Amino acid sequence: MVCLAAWAAWAAWAWTCDVRLSRFLALEGLPQGSPFSWARRHNRCTTSKPAGMPTSPKLRRFVEDEIERSSALIERVLAGTLALLRDPRDSGLARSERERHFELVEALQHQGSRFQSRFLEALREGVARELASQDETDASPTARAAGGLELMDESRVEVDIEISRAMQIIDSTAEWELRELQTFTSTLCGLEHVSAESNPLRPIVYATALWEASGAVSPVQANRAILLRLSAGVAAGLLKSAWAAANSRLEAQGVEPGIYKTVLLAPGSVPGRSEPAAVVRVSGSLTSLIDRMPAALPGGGALPGLSAGGGDGRVAELLSRLFALIQADMLVPSTVRAVLARLQVAAMRVALQDPSMLESADHPVWRLMNRIASAGASYPLPGDKRRAALLSFCEAVAEEVSRSQVGDAMPFRRAAARVDAFLAEQMQWQLREAGTSVIALQRAERREVLEQLLSQRLTDQMTTVRTTAPIRRFVTSAWAKVLAESMVRFGDHAEPTPSYLKAVDDLLWSVQTPDHPQSRQRLIGLLPGLLQRLRSGMELIAMPAAEQQGVLDELMAVHAEALRPGQRAAPTALTAEQIVQRMREEVIPDTPALRPFRDSVIDLASMETVPADFLTTDVGAPEDAGPRIDGLAPGERLRLFVHGRWSPVQLLWRSDKGLFLLFASEQVGITHSITRRALERLDAAGLMKPLEDRPLVQRSIDALVNQLSLPA
Repeated sequence: MVCLAAWAAWAAWAWTCDVRLSRFLALEGLPQGSPFSWARRHNRCTTSKPAGMPTSPKLRRFVEDEIERSSALIERVLAGTLALLRDPRDSGLARSERERHFELVEALQHQGSRFQSRFLEALREGVARELASQDETDASPTARAAGGLELMDESRVEVDIEISRAMQIIDSTAEWELRELQTFTSTLCGLEHVSAESNPLRPIVYATALWEASGAVSPVQANRAILLRLSAGVAAGLLKSAWAAANSRLEAQGVEPGIYKTVLLAPGSVPGRSEPAAVVRVSGSLTSLIDRMPAALPGGGALPGLSAGGGDGRVAELLSRLFALIQADMLVPSTVRAVLARLQVAAMRVALQDPSMLESADHPVWRLMNRIASAGASYPLPGDKRRAALLSFCEAVAEEVSRSQVGDAMPFRRAAARVDAFLAEQMQWQLREAGTSVIALQRAERREVLEQLLSQRLTDQMTTVRTTAPIRRFVTSAWAKVLAESMVRFGDHAEPTPSYLKAVDDLLWSVQTPDHPQSRQRLIGLLPGLLQRLRSGMELIAMPAAEQQGVLDELMAVHAEALRPGQRAAPTALTAEQIVQRMREEVIPDTPALRPFRDSVIDLASMETVPADFLTTDVGAPEDAGPRIDGLAPGERLRLFVHGRWSPVQLLWRSDKGLFLLFASEQVGITHSITRRALERLDAAGLMKPLEDRPLVQRSIDALVNQLSLPA
């Protein structure tokens, strides 16, 4: 901690710089009175390529050249994948998957050209999205969110996990070539540091393109997963060579690679990566470190009430080092760290009079700083108006605390309460903005609950009905969805709900009509209207045309038999054992049994991509997943691995029965709607984590402990 005179000199220097910056802003035509003016100045002075600047023409030319070369690459991927499929012993497929390789070989041979063309289209689309993210303005996230509610269910999570598996295969195979390529693309972007975001040709883009290409070969998700896994392995080796060649071409063109002074990764992608690998995670307290501080301050001065050679000097030096580490924490945006720096002098005053501040991690000083840092870290994008509002509010709070001359923790306690109230109001604002999604999810939950109840009642109603298994499954499953959808959309008593309900009685009577002329006449008169209602109901739930035709064909066979004159054996009552046996044989469970996910001690959240060995599409929810999901409270901030990357999210809302959850994204105006079961799958795979493993202050204390433990 500097002495009072040195601190005053620093303040005068800062004021002079502020005056110079104000003149610079005036020349640049930027606002000076705005609460965000300091953040604008800071970003402009420390960032060589602000968000929203158009992508460099040099980078675009390089990307176009690489995409043109991808035609030969995907042709070789196709040939390599076919070779693996023809010899499944070398493909690494499980025994159950090998049964599909003949089908895949035939499909890939016939649809090879579509596979290649769709890959190239998807690759170009993915690269365009990456380049657009470099050019995006503040309004772009909202524009992208206008597509309506996107619900992440189990099937969507499985797709994300498969793509993540492929992404990791590519990343781990060509890791060094990819890192070197980032140094060149950072230079092409005009950056003074190395950034993973500077390279739009990332593994996630290729993995997603391969997934899209697999859809051109087979619509069956299991087949697509096998094809993606095999093609990603082939592509990984080819991309390793392709990226190495690209590095050589760029070097030959005179492009200087960037320097790894600072490696900036995608926001939220690799929390914890900035911590050096040699650092040992040790939880310590500041009290134990006081005796290891030098007794005298640099400059020989002291703050009022502080003896330069006593314990107060050690406290000052300790806090000075701690705040220096806080300012070096790259998990917190620089603008947020600047707000925290303004609290240093006030924190010093409290530490000199309140020894508990150095002993308790829950002290109001640390609580306020952790709260600001955590909220700021959840808004990593520079153009986020939520972060701008948070910074403006916290700057005002920090100014009030710093001007307070009292030495106790009361100003920090009041400030923490105000920040909590602000964050609560900010969350309510986001919830109001997502009102349409909330209404849609409420309807979805009501529909799902009704469907389960109706399915059970229809199953009970059909226990004594003699019919075929396809018709039984249609009534208890598909028609239950029809009834639930109609009740939610139109109401219980409004048409067409009563007609769909009556269709159940008519259908069950029609499949077991008595062998009598009058019954056949009644069936003839009943069928046109019944079939029309069945078609209408199946269209209401968008049942695939092939499935609709299968149901109608099955009914036609049953009704043709019923209309044929002749003696038919009268149906006999089924025994209880026969009823149970028939239901076991004919009813297919909706949710297959899932194997539990393996235990792991690896910190998946600290990785940019997730190792393929830890990603499976058949993970089940762990036994303790239910209480953990139930314990999530609105406002809680997490990290989820969605869309191929770790993203900071905030829980905005959960439905009454907890079947659906709504999260705010790191991009303003965009939300993630996730089913409970899908969230349990993510949790089981280790892809749902707290926003921070350790709060900012504790991270800095642990770093200081490690720093002081190193040999001199």
